[in-house]
Amino acid sequence: MRTVFRIETPSLVLRPLVLGDTQRMLEMSQEDCARQWLPSQIYRDERHAGTAIEYLIGQFNLDASPTTNAFVFGVEEKATGRLIGHVGLSPLFDTVEVGFGIATSEQRKGYATEGVARVCAWGLERFSFPAIVGVTDEANVASQRVLIRCGFSRKEEKVMRLQGVDRPAVVFELRKKEPNQGAAANRRPPGQSTVQEICQRLLQPTGRFRWRSPSLIVTVMDYST
Repeated sequence: MRTVFRIETPSLVLRPLVLGDTQRMLEMSQEDCARQWLPSQIYRDERHAGTAIEYLIGQFNLDASPTTNAFVFGVEEKATGRLIGHVGLSPLFDTVEVGFGIATSEQRKGYATEGVARVCAWGLERFSFPAIVGVTDEANVASQRVLIRCGFSRKEEKVMRLQGVDRPAVVFELRKKEPNQGAAANRRPPGQSTVQEICQRLLQPTGRFRWRSPSLIVTVMDYST
C-alpha cells in the first residue's frame, strides 16, 4: 500500500501525481516552453498523457529510492489548489537528477526555485545518496538560474543526450552537507579574534596590548603613567 503524503512550502503543495491530473498535464505539455526544452514530454492526447502519469504513479514508492525510481511531484499553487507544474528526482546513470517544469503563466514568480529547493532538501535528507545533479541545455539560462539559486554549483560542460538529441549541456551539482560542515565553516582558526574581543582587550588597563593577524599588527601603548 502506497503512503500518500505531501510536502508544503510557503506558496506550494508538492504531492504525487494522480490520474485526475491528466488533462492539465496534457495542456502544459503543449506550451511553447515545454516544446522547446522538454520535447520528450509532449503528450499527443489525453490517453498518451494518462499512460505517462500511470507510469509515474507506479514509480513513486517510498520504499525505493530516486537512484532506482522516478519521484515526480505535482506542483500545486497553495492559494488556488491549481496544478501549475511538476518537479522530481530520478535516476541518471550512477547519480540522481532533479527535473522540473512550470506552466508559462506561473513563471517568474519564484515557484520553480521554491519547488526545486524543497524537493532537493527532502531527497538529500531522506535518502543516502550524496549529491543531486541538474542538467540543462547550454542555452536554457532560466533553468540554470533556478539551480544556482537553489545552491547548485556549475560542475562541467559537455555534449549530452538531452530529450533524445545530443546537445551541448551544462551539469550542476548540489552535495549533501556533512553534519559538522556548518559548524566548521563558522569556526575561527586558532588564535584569531573577533573585532568585539579585540575591542574588549583594548579597553583593559594592561599598559600594553599587541594583536597580530596575517595582514595587520596592532600595538597599543599606554603613556598616561
